[in-house]
Amino acid sequence: MTLKVSSVSCFRSGYKIIDNISFELKAGQLALISGSNGSGKTSLLRMIAGFIPLSFGSITFNSKEDYSNEFFILGHNLAIKDDISPEEDIKFWSMYLGSGYEGDVLDRVGLRDLKKTPCKYLSQGQRQRLVIARLLSSNKDLWLLDEPTSSLDKDASIFLKEIINDHKDSGGSILVSSHINFSNLTNDLFLKVML
Repeated sequence: MTLKVSSVSCFRSGYKIIDNISFELKAGQLALISGSNGSGKTSLLRMIAGFIPLSFGSITFNSKEDYSNEFFILGHNLAIKDDISPEEDIKFWSMYLGSGYEGDVLDRVGLRDLKKTPCKYLSQGQRQRLVIARLLSSNKDLWLLDEPTSSLDKDASIFLKEIINDHKDSGGSILVSSHINFSNLTNDLFLKVML
């Protein structure tokens, strides 16, 4: 299982966002994309997800150019409907992703007592936990995580690092953009995006 990014460049509105980036992410590895604000971290993740077209280069996962059903992306837009509960949200996403509903996933992310509460009453950190529950329910080999610790408290950030480590140890691949230190995870591949 390999994500291969080969000589990728991207221009948007006439500006070069990504210039000739190449790397390989193999099973059981984590890549950390780092760079200043506006350097292209989110754009690179969105290109890998197929949301932004490449100007040059290629991206494959397991030697396939179409891998849209093999990854989960956690981005800035959490896409949470205010009038449904976390339990309804996770059931929908489990069905949509074809992964099957796991009843204890909300317990794992600390939302057990809020699973019937309308999402409009959740704090931003609780909303981020709900999206992490989706991630856990996805059963996807490749995780694309854009600032996944945003709005999380210290305990939830530690929990996120643990599930990232578990996914990596079970052969999953993780590409994460973050301003926090993930260096305590073993066998890491670090990618710097500096434009």
